[in-house]
Amino acid sequence: MADHADKSTALWVLKRLRKADHQALFAGGCVRDMLLGVRSADYDIATDATPQQVAKLFRRVLLVGAKFGVAMVIRNRRRVEVATFRSDASYSDGRRPDHVTFSTPREDAMRRDFTINGMFYDPLSDEVIDYVGGRADLRRNVLRTIGSPSDRFAEDYLRMLRAVRFAVRLDFHVDEATVAGIKSHAGQIVAISGERIYDELSRMLAGPDAAKALRMLDELQLARQVLGELYEKPTLWPDAVRRVERVQGRKDLVLALAALLSDLPGGSIRKIVRRWGASNELRDALVWMAGHRDGWGNAERIALCQFKRLMSNASFDRLRQLWRVREQLQTGQTTQARRIARRAGAIAPQSVSPPPLINGQDLKKLGCREGRPMGQLLRAIYDAQLDERIHTAAEARALARKLLG
Repeated sequence: MADHADKSTALWVLKRLRKADHQALFAGGCVRDMLLGVRSADYDIATDATPQQVAKLFRRVLLVGAKFGVAMVIRNRRRVEVATFRSDASYSDGRRPDHVTFSTPREDAMRRDFTINGMFYDPLSDEVIDYVGGRADLRRNVLRTIGSPSDRFAEDYLRMLRAVRFAVRLDFHVDEATVAGIKSHAGQIVAISGERIYDELSRMLAGPDAAKALRMLDELQLARQVLGELYEKPTLWPDAVRRVERVQGRKDLVLALAALLSDLPGGSIRKIVRRWGASNELRDALVWMAGHRDGWGNAERIALCQFKRLMSNASFDRLRQLWRVREQLQTGQTTQARRIARRAGAIAPQSVSPPPLINGQDLKKLGCREGRPMGQLLRAIYDAQLDERIHTAAEARALARKLLG
């Protein structure tokens, strides 16, 4: 998959469109970022060229959203989204327009979400084109919808989550009318697919202000809709936010999700991850960490084999960070966390999950039949190996004979 466009690639596309006598302007977030003095991670272009006309001008074009006026130009493993100026009809599915009409830059600006995202920029004349008051809102640090909040949110309910993400990321305040619009439509957010909700939540939780985003989601009545499981008991939500606040500096999405969900039972976590359409790998990691959430109390005293089994899990380092946070919040100290760190540091990496000294074929030769007893015997012998009570295959066979006898 091609990466997002950088400025030079987008400029090359824009100049080629201009050379073919088309209007072409930088649009949306890249203009906002430029005015804020922030380096943009992506550049989009708005034009009067239709997707079919764009396809004739460039060698590699993906008509991924041609019926909505969107084409993707690929150059040097970078992708530039090129969208035709348009106005949208009704949004009966709360996400996509029922049909679009190709139009003018002004009409195109008026159908966008927030004023700070509704500006255009002509890099050839160094001119910002602002039909919606975006520059003024940037100066005032205000997030405001273009036109009626109810209309904008009814077009795509995900914009309510995007409002939180932008406000937190930019440290802007949301204007009163936009706040009222979100609260009145909050219940509709469940009409959005779990995958799109998860994408927005991921961007918030992976950032350095994750707890602030969660608090704003709660204030705007969105959190209860998208994370209802954390409202089933009075303490679940505030405790979750406190944990996220302690780990947000690491900018680790999986750790933030573990901090958020670790008080929930495994079944609830599985349900949430399934609703999000997230990976089985993420589900297993979150369920495992939640299952061991209180292990910090005795982890430095459990048998060496048990400790090594914990260490062998790919999520162990995150679990340790979660343990540290939970200990801090419950006791105000990190005594156990330091002891656990010392214990883990004293164990040679190669001894954490070594190859077993004995296998099922070896046990068969000693007269053990297949089935559950063999599995139990193999585990007992491997525990002895992890405990460093046996070190060779001969010692493993001797222990097997003893246990069989």
